[in-house]
Amino acid sequence: MTTIALLRTTYLNRNLGRTDGETIPWSDGDCDQHLTDALRSLSPSHGILATGDVASSEATNEYTVPASIERVSRIEMLDADGLYLSPVTNWRPTTSGKVVVKPRLATGYTLRFTGWVSFNVTGSDLPVRLEHVVAKIATAGAYGQLAAFLSNSQRQQNLDIGRVIDYQQCVSLAAYWQRLAEATLFNDPSRTSFAPRRAARG
Repeated sequence: MTTIALLRTTYLNRNLGRTDGETIPWSDGDCDQHLTDALRSLSPSHGILATGDVASSEATNEYTVPASIERVSRIEMLDADGLYLSPVTNWRPTTSGKVVVKPRLATGYTLRFTGWVSFNVTGSDLPVRLEHVVAKIATAGAYGQLAAFLSNSQRQQNLDIGRVIDYQQCVSLAAYWQRLAEATLFNDPSRTSFAPRRAARG
C-alpha cells in the first residue's frame, strides 16, 4: 500500500531533481498537493473495477446504483441461487444516482451492477504499476505551478542557480511529463469501460 509521502520520495522528487525539505521552487506540501491532484485527475477515465447487488422488484423499474460503484458499466441478472441468467440490455442512468430498467422485472432476482470507483486520493489503493504514472502527472502539475510563478513575478532570482528556468521551458516540461503519463494510461487495465450504446439509450 502506497502513500502520498512514498510517491513523493520514491518518484516525484527524482522527477523534479529535489530532496525533501526544500522549499524553492516546490515545498513538500506543494509536491503532496500535486500528487493528490494527480490521483483525482484519474477519474473518471481510470479506476477500480467494482460490483454491487440490488434485489429486483416488480413494483418499480428504477433502481439505486450500489454505493460501491461510481460509474456503471453493465448490469446482469442472477437467479435466487446466484447463478447467471442474462445481461440487462435495456437500461439508462438518471441524474439521481439511479438507473431505469425496461421492461419491469419480476421480484426474486438479483441485479449485479459492475462498474468503476475512483482511486483513493491518499494513494492507498493505487496499483504499483500506476505509481510512476501518478508521479509523472504530478510532475507536470509542478512545472505548471512554476510556470505560473514565473509568469506572475517575471523574475527568477528566488530560484536556486542550478535550476534557473524560463516560462517556455516550464510549459514544455509540463506538457512532456503529461504526455508520458497519458501514453501509459491509454492501455492500462484500470481504464474504465462504459455500458453498451443500447443500454445508454434505452
